[in-house]
Amino acid sequence: MSLRFSANVLRSAVFVTAAALIQPIHAQTPRPPIRTATHYTVKSERAGDLSAAIKEYNEILKKASWDKSYTIWRSSTGPTEMVLVSYYDKWADLDSTRANDPKLKEYQVNLSSIARRINESFSSSARVIESVDRQASTPMSKEIPKMIRVWTAHVKEGKMKEAIDLERNEYAPAVKSAGIKAYVFAIARYGAPYNQIRASQGFDSWADLDTPNPIRKAMGDEKYAAFSAKMNALLEDYHYDVYRFDSELSYLAAK
Repeated sequence: MSLRFSANVLRSAVFVTAAALIQPIHAQTPRPPIRTATHYTVKSERAGDLSAAIKEYNEILKKASWDKSYTIWRSSTGPTEMVLVSYYDKWADLDSTRANDPKLKEYQVNLSSIARRINESFSSSARVIESVDRQASTPMSKEIPKMIRVWTAHVKEGKMKEAIDLERNEYAPAVKSAGIKAYVFAIARYGAPYNQIRASQGFDSWADLDTPNPIRKAMGDEKYAAFSAKMNALLEDYHYDVYRFDSELSYLAAK
């Protein structure tokens, strides 16, 4: 079995990362260099009220013409969780919150009340902040995939530069040749092990994973096998997860 897929599996993911984890924006727009992914465990008895509260919250954001977007994803594998993903152009943007946004000033009382209902629906949360490697990622896509498959790996001590260079120089060109539109490669900065990397790519349905591996086709069997062997030698471990886009709970700012 090769490093990232079996013979007929698309290599995709996030988170976040991927992927993933994609905002609607004009094609060929450079992908923002910073991504946050907050993983929430939802209390089963609060699932219904949580959805209703998020929809109410988003309606206020829409009414206020709030100009930032976030997407929400539901896990299809692994622990049951909800993931909220946002992108940022610079680190200073993380200092801006909805609580101090002038556009939302007159709505803060209602937003705070709804936020309490939302937060009471979670039993735990964890936020990861990553640097998106633009050289190894595709530009922003105007379409959000229905599903994403996230490859999370941990790189051996002292091998991070080799892993990134291999991704940039061998895998990214194959992604382009294969015509893959939404692919993100990111390196963890905060909230995760320092040696964590994630790759994400969207797809439409589980049936897509029955199709031939487009990266293997783009590289050719020999080069693909060589790439897999080289990357595998740099890693401590890796695993995959699949998430489904929740269009009803995501907030997509008008452009």
